[in-house]
Amino acid sequence: MIGRKKLEEHYLTIAEAKEILERRHAEGLAENPEEPMFYEARVSLEHAERFAKLKPEQARELKEKLMGLFDWIDERLAAKLVDIMPEDYLDIRVLFAKEDYMPTPEEAEDIIKLIDEYRPLE
Repeated sequence: MIGRKKLEEHYLTIAEAKEILERRHAEGLAENPEEPMFYEARVSLEHAERFAKLKPEQARELKEKLMGLFDWIDERLAAKLVDIMPEDYLDIRVLFAKEDYMPTPEEAEDIIKLIDEYRPLE
């Protein structure tokens, strides 16, 4: 886009994206009640409502704890782990298949234990 540059970049979980989209939807309703959001934003909000497993505060807290758990978990990996919430070592191996580092079974167990503390009961 002409005249725009990226100032900073952050990785969001689906729950955090949902929170932002809901806020934009409320702002859009105030400005134009007939068409509060563009089509793409509406579809994104529907997706986030369907697939967000945690509340935004819980997702942020879990993401921070995951980044503090091991040095090799960055914001991108932490957001991916929060969104998918793997249940066992096989799930973790799939998530890390294309990464530079593959966690050991012990490290994966620590990750799963932390995620289990936030896992919603179904």
